[in-house]
Order: sequence, then structure tokens, then C-alpha cells
Amino acid sequence: MNLSEIIEEFEELGFKEYESKVLVSLIQLGEAKASKIAETSGVPKNRVYEVLKVLRNHGLVKEKPGRPKLYETKKPKQILKRLRQNKKLEKQKQIQKIQEKQKNLTKKLTSIYNEASGNRKSLLELIDVGEPSEKQTQLLYKQANEEILISTKSFEYYPRTKKTLKKAIKEKDLDVRILFLDKKNLSKENRKIQEKIIKKIKNELPSVDFRFSEEKLPLRGTIIDPSLEYESGKTIFLVEEKEVPLALREAALTENPSLVAGMARYFNLIWNYESKK
Repeated sequence: MNLSEIIEEFEELGFKEYESKVLVSLIQLGEAKASKIAETSGVPKNRVYEVLKVLRNHGLVKEKPGRPKLYETKKPKQILKRLRQNKKLEKQKQIQKIQEKQKNLTKKLTSIYNEASGNRKSLLELIDVGEPSEKQTQLLYKQANEEILISTKSFEYYPRTKKTLKKAIKEKDLDVRILFLDKKNLSKENRKIQEKIIKKIKNELPSVDFRFSEEKLPLRGTIIDPSLEYESGKTIFLVEEKEVPLALREAALTENPSLVAGMARYFNLIWNYESKK
């Protein structure tokens, strides 16, 4: 039998090298004094007593008093059973220790995490298109203080967000401009939707100004309170992805003032030079 393979298996179970060697040697010897165990295992004699003490504390080795002291192991089946019990007990102690420290440590770590989060903000936050993006759009309407810029194909989500938009305009006297995609770039179905939406906006939001982009809109979304001084603003936008089903698309949210300003300049360039009433 290759004892070195058994020693390696014990090490895989968590034993240190000397512990594995002493345990295997003692199983082989049956009963022996420390000097014999050191000789058989190859563990230095000045370390054998320390290793035997560790194994005894784990309940794997028995010590017989006398001169000299003798040591023996439990039966192999009992060794593996005790080892399994020790591992369970060790795990339970670790779990208990975590539970004891959880509340206090969580508070400390949260403080460090929040401080770090305040110093580093992601440029973009991705949001699923559909109900999540519409909720975020309504939140932008509520947060706007001066201006809302909307670029859209036909503004088909207006009925689901108009209540929030109307309230924001009424309470804060916001400047709202909507840039629609020209009907020549729309399908027959979307043309009908756009016409219907525009009629509603004229009746329900008479202060809102809108124009039609002569070219396709690669970016669509909502921009609030952009600043050319790069100090404020927030936007949610998505890109044209015809080949991707709507349910699989994602919108991007950012409050990076530089990016918001860039998006606003893109909007204004189209509004002033590539759109019509």
C-alpha cells in the first residue's frame, strides 16, 4: 500500500503535512511511543509531541499514561466519523461567529461602501425598455425644474405618462419640447399612432412645442434640465435597434452633466436645422 497517497488524501481533508504523517504512521503502528512515531513518520521528534496533542484534541488519538507515554488511534471508521463531526462543529462555530458579528460588521461595511459609492458614479445605468423605462421617465418629469426635451418616434407611451407630465408642467411651468420622427420614416401603423398622440397633446398640453425630424432619430428618450456649463441634468435614452425585440431592449440612464449637455446639443441641432413644424 502506498502510504504517501493516503497522506495526501488526509491533507486534502484539511490536515497539515505533519498531522497527516503522524496519524497514518500511528494507524500503521497501532500503538507506539512518541520516539517511534517520529522515526516512522519522519516528523522531527521535537514536533511530534505538539502534533500528537493537536490530534488528541481533535479526538483522533488516545494518550495512555505511563513511562514512556503510549499513543494509539481510534479505528479508521471512527476516525472518519469523528472527522466529519469536527467539520460540522467547525462550520457551526463559523456560522455563529458570523451571526454575532453580522449587525456591527454590516453597519461598518455599509458606511465604507456608501462613502466609496458617493465618490464613484457609473456613467450609465441600464434599464429594461417597457414598464421600468416608463416609470423612470415619469420620475424624470417629476424631477425636472426648468426644461424637458423629448425625442420620440410617435410618443406611443404618452397615454401612460401624461398624468405625470401634465402635473409637472402645471406645477413648475416647464418648457417642454417634443421632437417627433417625420411620418415619412414611419410605418402606416405608427403614423396613425403619431397622429392620434399629437391631437391629444394639442388638446391636453397646449403649451408644449413640437417639431418633426426630417432624418431618422438614432437616439430617442427624455432629457431634463441640461446645462451647457455641465453642472446639471439627467437623461434616459435608447438607440434604434430594429433587429432586437422590444422586450429585450435596454435604455440607458445617466446624470453625468457632460453627457446630458452633449445629448441636449444633439437635440437642439436637429430641432433647429433638421426638423420642421
